[in-house]
Amino acid sequence: MSWRACVYGLLATLPIAFVAMEVATWVRNIPNWDEFDTVLDFLLALDSGARGQEIAGRLLAVQNEHRMLASRLLFATSYWISGGINFIALAVIGNLFLLGIFARFVGGRSETAPRLRLAAIFSLTVFQLQHHESLFWAGASIDHFFVILAVVVALGALTSASRWSLAVGCTAAFLATFSLAHGLLVWPIGMVLLWSGGRRRECLLWLAAAAASAALFFLDFQINPGHRTPGLAELPAIVGYWLTLAGSSPALGNVPLAPWLGALLVAATAALLALRRGEQARERLARATLVWCLGAMAMIAWGRALLANDYTPITSRYVIQSSIAWALLAWLLVERALAQRTREPWWFGAVLAGLVGFNLAANAAHHGAGRAFAQDAEKAVRAYHRDGTFGRAETPLYPDPARADAVIREVEERNIFRLPEPDSLQLCDLREVALDNPHEIADAAYFLDDVEPGPGEVHVRGWAFRPDHTSRLGEIAVVFRSADAIFAFEATSQLRPDVAEAHERRDAIYAGFQLHLPHEKLPAGEYGVGICFTSGRVTEYIMTARVVVIGRSAGQ
Repeated sequence: MSWRACVYGLLATLPIAFVAMEVATWVRNIPNWDEFDTVLDFLLALDSGARGQEIAGRLLAVQNEHRMLASRLLFATSYWISGGINFIALAVIGNLFLLGIFARFVGGRSETAPRLRLAAIFSLTVFQLQHHESLFWAGASIDHFFVILAVVVALGALTSASRWSLAVGCTAAFLATFSLAHGLLVWPIGMVLLWSGGRRRECLLWLAAAAASAALFFLDFQINPGHRTPGLAELPAIVGYWLTLAGSSPALGNVPLAPWLGALLVAATAALLALRRGEQARERLARATLVWCLGAMAMIAWGRALLANDYTPITSRYVIQSSIAWALLAWLLVERALAQRTREPWWFGAVLAGLVGFNLAANAAHHGAGRAFAQDAEKAVRAYHRDGTFGRAETPLYPDPARADAVIREVEERNIFRLPEPDSLQLCDLREVALDNPHEIADAAYFLDDVEPGPGEVHVRGWAFRPDHTSRLGEIAVVFRSADAIFAFEATSQLRPDVAEAHERRDAIYAGFQLHLPHEKLPAGEYGVGICFTSGRVTEYIMTARVVVIGRSAGQ
């Protein structure tokens, strides 16, 4: 094996290994948001003896303009086999779908060099923490990763001329349709692939399958009344949001830059589609998937553009199409540039170096996402065990705590699912931040909403950011300074769109934080309260005017 192959293999393996390590560390067997309805309530219906037509109705039910048959079949299968559900297992399966996308592109019959280049480019571009919502939450990965895998399998089958390719393609396209609504786009793209390949009879069969799938999808279809249907007057906003989605991955959270990068992606894709001479089957799959990603983001923009606001970042689960589109675009451009070469030129090394920098930057920008997800989930579970309700949890697992309480009690009574016990929640216990040569500053914007020295613990909640620095998720710690000592403890991140809007800074949405500090973590005494920023090489903090007393007088 050549040294180049070893380097490419390393560049392809390390991002996957890093993401796998993060998922293994922070994923929790705790339901979150939609999972109370799509998983737990669904399994309660099965456990109550639902049969035949009722099960079919629930499997095909419309939820937020999607029919999530594929994921519901997965939940039902888990219940029928084990009698319950495990959200860690679901998250692992969801992430394996992403790995399956990678394997489908890299595997197959191809020359070794293009395969290695694709593996390195795809891995560095896609396997990074911008997709944290799907990586750590099975409710996102099970659908948002699976729909892409189903589309890639369907389109890959159509680029093959094997005996069963059409059957495999139709099956995968049906599953894509009944996972998320943008899976519908696989049918027109597949039609173009078959027709342009001269496979007219197969194209007619494909269209028949498409018509049947679409008819079933739109049977009794309903739009969520909370989702306003856009009109022609909103078309500019929809196009702008589409371009923002398209450019979201390389923009790394820079919302003003994202639509310009999105326009570049659209233009480059159009140019590639016009240059098809000599393309291989793998390139046809990459081009078709690239077009599907752009179309999927257009459908997402149509349905979600009016729900977004100027100071809320693009939802993490929607970035995956952008990442995959840019990975495929980069690989297609590289392969076209290297078509007449036997060796990679120097600039390909620069391309890989740039992708390594992108991967590191994306991970650095979201390095605290997994911990924040686990902390929020664990604190909600601790609140439930302590108070008997989710109503007093800092971050709710579900918008209606009373309904969440009722669902959890019922699934526990039926032994379908049980929340983890508090003693088993240890990885996200309060973490002290090492202050090596701390540097006090005076240029931070901040506000402390609460500093409550209650009995047994101190509660600190507020927001803070540096005027000349980008605000990052999970970078804030709370400082306690006495006359002869200084301590800092990592705070739990909170999204603050109100701060972002008030200060006209999109990144300030990450400025929120809160901390519950048991008194035993500090020696008795009087402490000034400060805010520490931990994202840079130098530990920097600013002191506030607030003071707390730890000891017998605390809470007086």
